[in-house]
Amino acid sequence: MLAIASIVLVISMGWRFSGYLNQAAEGTLTKDILLLIMVYRLPGFLELIIPISFFLAIMLAYGRFYADSEMIVLESFGMSPARLLMITLMLALVVMFFTAALSLWLKPSGEEQAEALFTDQRNLTEFDLLAAGRFQTLHSGKRVTYAEEVDAERLDGIFINEYKESDLQGAKDVATVKAESGATIVDANGSRFLVLTDGTRYEGKPGDKDFQVIEYEEYGQFIEKEEAELRRRRRTAIPTLDLIEDLTPRNLSELHWRLALILMVPIIAVMAIPLSKVNPRQGRFTRLLPGMILCFLYVVSLSAARSALEKGQIPLEAGLWWVHGLYLAVVLCLYKLEWFRDLFTPENYFP
Repeated sequence: MLAIASIVLVISMGWRFSGYLNQAAEGTLTKDILLLIMVYRLPGFLELIIPISFFLAIMLAYGRFYADSEMIVLESFGMSPARLLMITLMLALVVMFFTAALSLWLKPSGEEQAEALFTDQRNLTEFDLLAAGRFQTLHSGKRVTYAEEVDAERLDGIFINEYKESDLQGAKDVATVKAESGATIVDANGSRFLVLTDGTRYEGKPGDKDFQVIEYEEYGQFIEKEEAELRRRRRTAIPTLDLIEDLTPRNLSELHWRLALILMVPIIAVMAIPLSKVNPRQGRFTRLLPGMILCFLYVVSLSAARSALEKGQIPLEAGLWWVHGLYLAVVLCLYKLEWFRDLFTPENYFP
């Protein structure tokens, strides 16, 4: 289980980390928080990876027992199907506790910390996020900034283009500033200024002849800090106790999802036992693909039901329990098929 979970985790986190790297390259995130965000998002990855890895681990381990005829030897020494089922459920109980800790506590806490980081990033100015050799756009779209070289205290080769407010269509008043170098300073009142040296400032409307051109040795420009808009709190970041206290359709769907991941563990563990039973001549991977399809359909069904529950398309009383009931019926059918197959197998009567 740990081996499978590690492989899936590396793949999924690598894919997500590449997205954050793109945001950092575009200047919407600072590079120093990327690893911290991944740490906070780690429980959210694991809450689904661990149950699926446990299911695949059972399929692979028991499939090897059957393929190497070791299960037949164990059965001859008194290993009954009921005992195998109890051993599997005991292991599932351990995984359930770990999944519960991830889903009910660690993931909401981590998502809340990640949301705080994203809010802080939205409150930064474009000079805090400026990357060398890249045009950086302010969130409002009114200012574009470029610098050839960027370090902690100095900017070189600066270009700033800022549009002024205008209700007219067509060309707008624009102020363009070029400078050899610059630096940001904070005055006694806490206001930030960009102090540019050895440059030129152009102001006017494209197409007109009344442009104002100013050459300067030192030019100070106030850095306006835009406050990020308040966003609706992500449901994944809401603590479980808060979900219970406010049972709106949105919160109820998230609460059912967290509980569903916990209840899914023993169901898929029991389902994996008959799916892993193979003929030694077939090989242990024969039923792995059908088992994976059933497991992924389980997860997709839960996800679709959560979305429908949030939109009011499913009665709140039904929740996601009916999905678990459906798969319990699938498990029962698998065991019945196993029973019928053993009933009509001649080797069971004429060894």
